[in-house]
Amino acid sequence: MAKGGDKKRVICPEGFDLRPLQVMEFIGFELEIVTPTCIQGRFVVSERSAQAHGVLHGGISAFIAESLGSLGAFVVSGFQPVAGVDLSISHLRAAPIGLEIEAKATPVHIGGRLHVWEVKFISATSSSEGLPKQESSQTSEPNLIAVSKLIVTVQPSKRAAKLQDDKAIPSRL
Repeated sequence: MAKGGDKKRVICPEGFDLRPLQVMEFIGFELEIVTPTCIQGRFVVSERSAQAHGVLHGGISAFIAESLGSLGAFVVSGFQPVAGVDLSISHLRAAPIGLEIEAKATPVHIGGRLHVWEVKFISATSSSEGLPKQESSQTSEPNLIAVSKLIVTVQPSKRAAKLQDDKAIPSRL
C-alpha cells in the first residue's frame, strides 16, 4: 500500500507467486519502488517483526533481504524463475519497536546465471534518534541498521525466453 491508503497495483506475469509479498504486508512492509536497478520499500518495526527483547528480529531482516533481492533478479532477468543460493547479513545496530526502516536492494553484479544483490536497511529518520547509542560505531552511513548480500541463480524458462524474443521484456539493465 502507498502512503495515504492508496493501493499500489503490482503488475507481474501470469503465474507469478505473490505469497512472499503477502507475508511482507503482514509485517507492514510497503513496496515503493520496483525497477531493474532498485527494489525499495519500508516498514515500521512492530510486535510482528520484533523478537522478545523489543528489537527487529534478524530472521525478518533476512527474509526481507532475500525477498527484495530475488524480486530484483526476477525483474532484471526478464521474469525468469530465480532462487537464492547464498545470503549473508550483518546487523550493525538494534532497531527498536517503532523505528521506521527503509530497505533498498541494488544489483552489484548481473551475470547470465548468477546475480549478486546488496540490501541495506537504513533508519528512515534523518537523524540517529531512536537508535541505540553505540559509542564505538563509526560508519559512513550513520543510520545503517543492517547490510546484506544475496547471490541468486537464474533458472531460464521457455516462457521468459519467448517474452524476451517478443521484445516485451528487456533482458539486461
